[in-house]
Amino acid sequence: MATSNKETVRRVQEAWNQNRLDDLDQYFAPDFKANSNMERKVEIIDIIEEGDKVVLRNRATGKHTGESWRGAPSDGQAYDIESWSIYRFRDGKIVEHWGLNDGVRLIMQLGGQLPQRPAAAAASR
Repeated sequence: MATSNKETVRRVQEAWNQNRLDDLDQYFAPDFKANSNMERKVEIIDIIEEGDKVVLRNRATGKHTGESWRGAPSDGQAYDIESWSIYRFRDGKIVEHWGLNDGVRLIMQLGGQLPQRPAAAAASR
């Protein structure tokens, strides 16, 4: 019995959450294109399959341990945001991914700074 695309996406999320990165290759096509990236632990809230796409609504949690970002120091500060992902499949393999995260909430939780519009752009409005 073939694995559904939704089940494949669940397995990908489990591998990410359990840091089993070597398991991921089996799910992705050689010409896979990532349209965004964020390291995190994910709790799947909703998962919807339609045609060749699977859509996830997630709760992403983690700690900021990478490089300083938007003025937020790498101090292990915890974050908890909502994120959305869309996976596109071809022949049972993931060939493309889009992701959208609540970046403003993430910056606020990490103590970073929101980007400012350049003065010239603000003055022209």
